Amino acid sequence: MVQCVSHTVPHCSPRMASTARSLASHAPPTARARRSDTIVCRASKRDRDRARQCWLQTSNVQCVQTAAELALTTTVVCAARDAETFAKSVNCELLVAEDDGSIVDRVQGARRGAFAVIRSPEECARAAAAAASRRDGDVLVMDCVDGWSIIPAENLVAAFAGTPIDRALFACVHDAAEARVMLEALETGVDGVCLRTNDPAEVRALADAMRSFGGESSEKLELVPARVTAVKRVGAGDRCAVDAATNFELGEGMLVGSFASGLFLIHAENIECGYVNTRPFRVNAGPTASYVRAPNGKTSYLSELRCGSEILVCAADGRTRVANVARVKMERRSMLMIEADHPSGPDVGTLAVLLQNAETCRLVRPGGAHVSVAELVPGDEVLVVCDRVARHTGVAVEEDAWLER
Repeated sequence: MVQCVSHTVPHCSPRMASTARSLASHAPPTARARRSDTIVCRASKRDRDRARQCWLQTSNVQCVQTAAELALTTTVVCAARDAETFAKSVNCELLVAEDDGSIVDRVQGARRGAFAVIRSPEECARAAAAAASRRDGDVLVMDCVDGWSIIPAENLVAAFAGTPIDRALFACVHDAAEARVMLEALETGVDGVCLRTNDPAEVRALADAMRSFGGESSEKLELVPARVTAVKRVGAGDRCAVDAATNFELGEGMLVGSFASGLFLIHAENIECGYVNTRPFRVNAGPTASYVRAPNGKTSYLSELRCGSEILVCAADGRTRVANVARVKMERRSMLMIEADHPSGPDVGTLAVLLQNAETCRLVRPGGAHVSVAELVPGDEVLVVCDRVARHTGVAVEEDAWLER
């Protein structure tokens, strides 16, 4: 049995466990028979309970107002010379950055943390060594200035792993892309970021990124059962296999359909069958013209996906997370057309999806069980997401009359 416990692998999440199981399933059958594929992972309390935070370091009052309006943060780090101006013009928690690097609450005068400028491996090592001795409530804000940031962040995330949750590690960032890298360092990432900018656009971008960060999406979708009315062979077509930069868990897949008004939950290829190895990162998604649900309520065509595109991973219970595409394979394959009644009633219309005619292509039943398209028959129920709006370039729009068929 392989054990991932907190003192040896501090940040072993359930998704890491799923990945380890998938890797074990790719071993030759004789090797798998000689060992257990049970993975025991215990996420630390730090991982389970903490909420990611954001501070704003700026000299621009408009940035502070934008951050408050978007509910990004009301904690502002400023220079002593700007503190009086901010105190008169905005309602926020003001922290003053002192010349010695310490961060002090302007009202209470209490120390809240300190900047740790990282210019060398030696400075990074000193910051890591001091992690265990920091006071409760003390925030270390990592400020990498020599061009190296990812490896120092990983080193400090590891150093803080065994410390109390209120001894937080933050990272200075300049934009949303850099923030995401820091929040994902060593998978669990830093506890928060300190956005250093005078540009309100960067504040808005970070607010958007924080809403869908880490894989967890704020979108909770309502999946409902739709009754299958027909399963027909329709010949060959150009189908897309979407390979994600993450592994799918059981019950997860992508929302795909011929009509934007109703998308079917297509299960990932992570089910053992004996004939071929699993592809836990893949969804056999259908022809290039199909709609696929994207983050933030948008849709894309499968033909538009490419390496780096964002997709919305959906579970049978409606939970979603954001992932990136690693690769899209377009190949000519035999297809099936699956039709189903619209859950809102026959007067609304019919839902449809084209999928490859292969036993490894599966939909999801109510309750989360998967079903192969090769076994699907009229009368079966599968999970769909319905959205009675028209689409323009993937964005929902209200139109008086529109038709999909």
